[in-house]
Amino acid sequence: MGKEDTDAHSFVEHQSKRLMSLAMYHKLKSIVDSWRNEEHGKARVAAGALYGLVVWFAVLAASAFVLPVSLGLVLLIGFLAWISLVVWLIRKNLRGSR
Repeated sequence: MGKEDTDAHSFVEHQSKRLMSLAMYHKLKSIVDSWRNEEHGKARVAAGALYGLVVWFAVLAASAFVLPVSLGLVLLIGFLAWISLVVWLIRKNLRGSR
């Protein structure tokens, strides 16, 4: 085995380690990015659900003053609408990569 073979072997070994390191870096970076995206999605879902709850309570309070007879109906429809909003937000913001 000559000096050129040893140099070539060490060069290939060094480049191989660099490629493995680069591949590992990109894999870990993609994992961290997916965690970050999931956390942002959860925050958007929580904020949207809270805003929807505030709107529902505002409509409920307004209907208590304007039309107190149908308060139960507004309560039921508002609850179903809020649940639908939360499910839609979850599907929109936390959809996996399919």
